[in-house]
Amino acid sequence: MEPVAERNRLADDVDLVAAGVAHREDRLDDDEALTWVAVDGGDLVGYAAASVESSAPAFAAGDRLHVGELYVREPYRGEGVAGDLCDRVDAAAAARGCERVTLDVDAGNERARAFYEKRGFDVARHRMVDRVDEK
Repeated sequence: MEPVAERNRLADDVDLVAAGVAHREDRLDDDEALTWVAVDGGDLVGYAAASVESSAPAFAAGDRLHVGELYVREPYRGEGVAGDLCDRVDAAAAARGCERVTLDVDAGNERARAFYEKRGFDVARHRMVDRVDEK
C-alpha cells in the first residue's frame, strides 16, 4: 500500500508479524470489533476488520459499522475476495441493526475507490489530514 500513500509504509523497527498478532489479540475482547479472514488452502488471502460506532445522541443517525481495514493479497485481487468480505461486513451490519457501513479509502487508490463505488458507496465527507510533526 505504500505506493498509494506514503503513510502506508511499513515500520522498519518492529517485528511486523508479532505487532500484527498483538493488535488483533487486543481486539478479541472488544464485542464491537469484528474481523473476517479469507484463506485459500491455509494461506492468508485477505481480511476485513470493522467496529460498530455509535452516533452522538444529539443526532438522528443510527449506528454504523466502520471498516477500518480491508486487504486482499495481490494475487487474489479481482477474484471476488473483497466482495465476499464486504458481503460479510454488510450482513454483520444488518444483524447488529446498523444503518450504514462506512470506510476510508486513500484518495489516490483509484482501484479501491472504483470497487467501493461499484458496491454502492458514495462520498459522504472528506477526511483531511494535517501532519503534526511537520509544523
